[in-house]
Formats: sequence, structure tokens, C-alpha cells
Amino acid sequence: MKNIFKVGVMAVVAASFTGEAIAETTWNVSLWGKRRAFTEHVEKLAELVSEKTNGEMKLNISYGGLSKNKENLDGISIGAFEMAQFCAGYHRDKNPSITVLELPFLGVSSLEENAKSAKRFIHIQLFKKIFQGGMQHY
Repeated sequence: MKNIFKVGVMAVVAASFTGEAIAETTWNVSLWGKRRAFTEHVEKLAELVSEKTNGEMKLNISYGGLSKNKENLDGISIGAFEMAQFCAGYHRDKNPSITVLELPFLGVSSLEENAKSAKRFIHIQLFKKIFQGGMQHY
């Protein structure tokens, strides 16, 4: 009787691992407002992620359903969702180095110039914290 029980438990455990191996990964993405030019890059990213992973990973985009617009950064921080778009200006106290890039008349006319400005204004340790360790450490 014990052997039957052990075999049954092993079968359930093995089946659960098999199910996980073929399960898709879904990230919840918090945006606010309605779909617009400001959010089109996220829509395109969701399309490309699904396409490049053969549907094994999907981005579930929610417009205001996961968080209020000024709470997206905190939502990522506490793990309420995996990805969000936020305005740095809403969080001046949490990321002052990033908000400097939103100053008017910064004088950048291309993405390349913007990247050069970012390198001048943002300390390399902040980049490491955000892009290597993730915002959850922020």
C-alpha cells in the first residue's frame, strides 16, 4: 500500500513539472489612460515578445486596471505587476537623476543626443541599480 502511495505522489509531482515546462509566462503590464501614441511602443513590444517566443511569453497590457497612473512605480516595487510605464515627473523624490532628462529645453534633437545627455546627467551606479538589479531595489 505504501508503494502505491509513493508511486502516486511521484506521478503527481512529475506531472506538475511537465505542466510547468510547457506553461506560458505572462507579465502584467500597467499603463494608464487609453491606447495612444505614448503607449504604442508597449503594444509593439507585446506583439514582438509573443512572436519571438512563439507565444510562450505574453504581455498582458492593462490600461488603468492594475494601478493608478501615479502608483505604477510603487506597483513594480512591491511586485503587484511585472512591468509598467510611468512618468518620472510623478516620482521626483524617488528618481531625481532620471527626472533631469525631462527638463524643458534640454536641447536634444535625436535619440543619440539623448543617450549622450543621459550619460552626462545620470550616474553609472543608478544605471546599474535600475537596469541590472531592477526597480524593485529602488
